Amino acid sequence: MQRFKVPGLFVLAFGLIYAFVFDFKLDMGGDNAGYIILGQALLQGEGYTNIHIPGSPPASHFPPGYPALLALAMVFGKGFTWLKVVNGILFAAALWWFRSFAERASGSASLAWVAVILVGLNSHLLRSSTIIMSEIPYTAASMLALWTLLRWNPETKPFYKSYDFWLVVVLASVAFYIRTAGIALGAGIGLYLLFERRWAAALTFGGTFFALYAPWVLRGRMVEAGSAYVDQLLSVNPYRPEEGLVDAGGLWDRITENAGRYLSQELPNSVLPSFAVDYNPEAPVSHPLVGLLVLGLVAYGTYRLPKLRSLVAGYLLVSLAIFMVWPSVWYGVRFIQPLVPVLVLSALYGCYELARAALPAWNPWWFAALAVLMLGPVRTLHDEAELEYPAPYQNYFRLGEFASDNLPKDAQFATSKPALWYLFAERRATRIPAESDPKLFAQRLKEQGLNYIVVDQLGYGSIGRYFVPAYQANPEQFELVAQLPNPDTYIFKVK
Repeated sequence: MQRFKVPGLFVLAFGLIYAFVFDFKLDMGGDNAGYIILGQALLQGEGYTNIHIPGSPPASHFPPGYPALLALAMVFGKGFTWLKVVNGILFAAALWWFRSFAERASGSASLAWVAVILVGLNSHLLRSSTIIMSEIPYTAASMLALWTLLRWNPETKPFYKSYDFWLVVVLASVAFYIRTAGIALGAGIGLYLLFERRWAAALTFGGTFFALYAPWVLRGRMVEAGSAYVDQLLSVNPYRPEEGLVDAGGLWDRITENAGRYLSQELPNSVLPSFAVDYNPEAPVSHPLVGLLVLGLVAYGTYRLPKLRSLVAGYLLVSLAIFMVWPSVWYGVRFIQPLVPVLVLSALYGCYELARAALPAWNPWWFAALAVLMLGPVRTLHDEAELEYPAPYQNYFRLGEFASDNLPKDAQFATSKPALWYLFAERRATRIPAESDPKLFAQRLKEQGLNYIVVDQLGYGSIGRYFVPAYQANPEQFELVAQLPNPDTYIFKVK
């Protein structure tokens, strides 16, 4: 019974915190709806297709790993709450695997547990564990891969005879299938093997890693959809395709903008959520200074790690390099979330080394006091979970339910959030055509077979930029079907 005491206390503590912050509402972002729909398509035997879009085109934006996991979870239940809980279970598992990795890297069980506490109370990760997004599944897959890597002892068993080695290859590939940024995990493991002078293992790992990903690449070419993600990555603005692709000068501007923003906003906020982000161009000068302090602690801590420093360094550096070329409109802490455990470990170990230099008797458990700084954002999560949907989304979802009950099953909609609309309306939808010219706008509606338009107040510019000019030029082409007030939200039928 004694061996179950620590795991039992861990599960109890995590369960209490998770229940405290759990939000039953569906996240208002479109991506989580997209993942759910792809999982539904796989479960229903319709292949990896966007069944919510007219024509059900092959899906190519998201890798299929997380939708496949959702499809498996849907075998046991299709409710949003259950799918959220799956992410909570994965977060708890990720923390448990992270504890072993942190202890091995730092050489201190106490410091590892403090790192688990700080990561477990991180409001960004807690929030992601209550929504249906890929950050937590990727974090769990990456932590399991790192934990499995530690089980392999190359001194006692050659890599090609080790089940653990081959499992690491598979798990790293699974992480890549969940998030394309998972290439950073593969690169980190590969660099670690090279620095350890495991030449054959490194080459075998790299070759097998990419061989396992090849089917997804080949599938993309077969369905002529393989470049969709790359096109978005290289777009000036993925949400305004008419602006074209970024050039060399634009890419450099993107790198410098991302570097400055990550340093002053996302990096410090990711490890210390109580440090509020401020995307105002005139943000306090203290923000980049705090970012430099965190970056310095991470770099110093990584350098001073007794073990696995090349693995941690490689994973962090490749990940940060990817973030630098990300379209600058894709900003926010969500992209850096999977790195939070490793960032916290490195920063915490950096603090530990500095503290020991000043006070040799320093106890790692004293760092647990930092948990006090995490409680405010956790309380905010609880308060937000108690709120209703904002009024614009309440109207949007109510009109979706109206469409489900009253409009033809073959109705096809133009709307700001096609995937979210599909979940409530059960009607196919696509984005509002990006045409500011009224004639071209009408032409795109006809070409795409769109016979209804949802005019919402969700705060996106496509309504005012594309629909309003068309309506003002030819109001007779649009018939009002339904309307909700406060704020005004409409469904128009295209004549």
